[in-house]
Amino acid sequence: MGVAFEPAAYSTLMLHCFKHAELAVNGILLGRETGGVVHVVKAVPLFHGITSLMPMLEAAMLQIDAYCASVELTIVGYYHANERRGDCELGHVARKIGERMQSRFNAAVIALVDNRSLKGASAAGDKLPLIVFSLAGNAWTQVGAASVRLEGAEKALPALAQLLAAGAQHRLDDFDSHLDDVSRPWLEQKLPVV
Repeated sequence: MGVAFEPAAYSTLMLHCFKHAELAVNGILLGRETGGVVHVVKAVPLFHGITSLMPMLEAAMLQIDAYCASVELTIVGYYHANERRGDCELGHVARKIGERMQSRFNAAVIALVDNRSLKGASAAGDKLPLIVFSLAGNAWTQVGAASVRLEGAEKALPALAQLLAAGAQHRLDDFDSHLDDVSRPWLEQKLPVV
């Protein structure tokens, strides 16, 4: 199995992490599967701080399902960044939410942000600061780093660096922000195109 992130999805995921660098964050990955490759087209930021609010997750998922139907995308996974810099463990909450995604889409993945490598998120290199897992039997197993790629990385990474330098992460909204102010667009981000 391979996993390919579109630049906009990767940038949104990373901007969410950088906006709340001192907190745990999570979100849903949208896309499609073709030829054994999960193509992640869009990342939808959900929560920062407390990432296990199941009633709020249910409310968000209803809206995401409606959005997916309108844009012909599928929920293909879940992303999660732990609160502590050195914590790269796939925790209980991430596994449980991942299992929910997998019950909807058989090839669902979990993208765990490698906080130790987060500063290099916009640097050129062979390794993205993501540890991707897929469900094999009853266990989440790591997808080989060689099978995870960022489409158009040679342009996408410098574009992400520019977004970060311009403070675009401060304009990103997640579902938490939307709950505080319903006018904030969490499903359709108003960020520059990368």
